[in-house]
Formats: sequence, structure tokens, C-alpha cells
Amino acid sequence: MQCALVVFLMLWLGTGFARAEFLLVPETHIIKPGSRFNVTLFLPNDSSEERVLDLPVRITLRARGVENAPEIALSPVDPDQPASTRIAPGAFYRAKYAGTLPDGLTGNLVLELLEFEGTLLALAVTEPETAVVSPATTSAAQERNAKQVRKQEVADAAVGPTDRDAARFASAFSPNEPNYFSAGSSGETNAKFQVSLKFRLFNPDTQTPFLEKLYLAYSQTSIWALGTSSKPFYDSSYRPSAFFLDDDVSQWPFRNWSRLGFQAGLEHESNGKDAADSRSMNTIFVRPTFTLPFWKDYFVSFAPKLYDYIEKEDNPDIAEYRGHGDYLIKVGKVDGLQLATTLRKGTSKDPYSAQFDLSYPLKTATFGNLGGYLHLQFFEGYGESLLDYNRHVRPQFRIGLMITR
Repeated sequence: MQCALVVFLMLWLGTGFARAEFLLVPETHIIKPGSRFNVTLFLPNDSSEERVLDLPVRITLRARGVENAPEIALSPVDPDQPASTRIAPGAFYRAKYAGTLPDGLTGNLVLELLEFEGTLLALAVTEPETAVVSPATTSAAQERNAKQVRKQEVADAAVGPTDRDAARFASAFSPNEPNYFSAGSSGETNAKFQVSLKFRLFNPDTQTPFLEKLYLAYSQTSIWALGTSSKPFYDSSYRPSAFFLDDDVSQWPFRNWSRLGFQAGLEHESNGKDAADSRSMNTIFVRPTFTLPFWKDYFVSFAPKLYDYIEKEDNPDIAEYRGHGDYLIKVGKVDGLQLATTLRKGTSKDPYSAQFDLSYPLKTATFGNLGGYLHLQFFEGYGESLLDYNRHVRPQFRIGLMITR
């Protein structure tokens, strides 16, 4: 059951966000034939890196299931709309577009994008009302309003709840830490995988900067003993968390050539075992992120996650082996080869750990335009799993697929 859940999440991570590359939301689902209508384009950044995305100068739609349906062209409402925009990780950009519905299109229409990946757009195209309603005909007005509501429901149903929920789901969820599945051997063949998501609690329309940056997250890191007969999971680390995250602190004085992010919150970590194998702790943490670009699209970033233990009853000496910080250093090209190094140093003399994650995009002609990244991982030191936090493990090399980084 656990394996099936993990495989589902890994597949979803690889496909779910790409499916909602563009999200179009109409100002109203009910319009008159041949009339002009407005939509809002939501352009999300579902990656873990800041991205510069081009804005379409034209959006073309076509009615699905209508023979010889004409194309519907939408243009930006703002004549000064920029050609591209910079979007922080997990955020999105909104832009207004408008167009005219061609004559002859009526009824409940489902419009699909022609040039881009995106969700379907549902419209109910109705003939204009001809009756004059006086104040005395309240019941008739209410009946028409009810019909409009029913037409709205029919239009929404044409797209279906699954498509709408998927769009909302994708706009609120984003990767948290890297997501990957890699395998190797260090005496016995094993695999290590990580699933990590964060959920934005409040919609950006709240217009409250602090609330818009509150998140819930869940991360799971597991080691799968593939070399044994029953292939059990050796150990898993489950980490639910709640935090504040601002990827670009505007007050940073050198923001013209660098970027400062800030994260702070609470995290629980445990391995779900009992008795002597039980490991559990609660921490409070802060994580500033310093990013410096250099030469074209290359960058270097430093993101120390500094924490203190609120509760560590199952493993009271864990600070001696893990210390009070995870020091992440990342260097590479935004859309190219990247090396991420995570270092830990315990408070006692010897314990330390070092993990190196090298990733290269597979979305190139060389690799057949695959999704994700080729992933090479090397670990050396104490506590690759929570179960082994106080033991030095054998050096481990793995290779596999990184879905988000």
C-alpha cells in the first residue's frame, strides 16, 4: 500500500503541474452570441527555481465538438503588457485578455487552447433577453435568475469537476524540497526516494502579504532495501511542517544583483517505528536563502536551515550527531547542470554527513525530450536515515530520476 501511494505521488508530480501550464478563468460564464468577453490568465511557476516566462501576445481558442468551429483570438487588455515576467517559485502571474465570440456559436461551449497546454474553458452562450421586467414581476425575475444559475451549472459541468479541481489543486500546490527516485548499491542494492510538497493556505487574492506566504508541507524520505528477499522499506522519515515563506524579501539592499529569501516555521520528524527503533523530534527552524547570479544563467545559492529541538525524547542525543543546521549550497545553471551539497556537523567531535546531488535536465534532444532530470547522488557520513542517526554508514552512490529540484 505504501509503495503504491509513493508511486502515485511520483507520477503525479511528474505530470500534474505540466497539465495546468495555463489556467484561463472567464469573468462570467454566461455571454451573448457575438459579444466581447474577458478572461484572466494565470501563469504558475511550479518549479523550485525562479523562472522568467514569456507572456503570450495572442491566445487562440476553439470550441470542442463543433464542426468547422472558427478560431477565437484573445489579445492582452493592457497594451503595455510586458513580453515576459519573472515569477518566484510556487507563485503565479495574472494577466487580462479579451476577445469577441464569433457569430453562430451558441449553447454550452467548451473551449480549448490551441497553442498551449492548459485547462478547458466553459461558456454558456445565450440569446439576448427580449422581455421587459417591471418591479411587479419579481417572481419572473427570480425564475430567470434561477435559469441562469442552472445554465452556469451546466456550463461548469461541461468541463467537469475533475478538470476544475485539478486546476485549483495545481495552483495551490508546488514542490517543497527535491522529488526524486534513485537506486544504487553499497553491499546490498537499495533505492532512496523523496516526495515533498507544499500547500499555500491562502489565495493571493486575499491581498494580505503575510497570509499569502503561509504554507503547510509534507516531505517523506525513504530507503528501500531492494537487495533483500521481501524487499522491505528499511526506514522512512516523515516530516509534516508549517511555515512562513518569502522567496524574495524586497528590502534586501542588493536585490538588483542578488536575491534573499526567508523561511521560518515548525517541523515534526519521525520514522513511524516503535520500541527501540522509534525516532521522533519536533523542531523550530529558520532558513534564509542567498542567491547570487553570475555569467549568463549561472548562479550560486546558500540556504542554511538552522533549527533547535523542542522535543527529542526518543533520541535525546541527536544534536551530537546531527547538530543544529543543514547547510545547503547549490551552484549551476538555471536550466542546466546543477550541484546541490548538503552538509551537517554534530556538536560532538567526529559526527558529520555530506550529501551531493548532481542533476541534469532530460528535456533535450539528446535524451528524447524526456521530463525531469538525470540524478546522481552520493552520501557519506552519519545518519542517512533517521534510524541510523548515531551510526556511520557506508558511502553510498545512486543514480536515478529527479522530478523537481
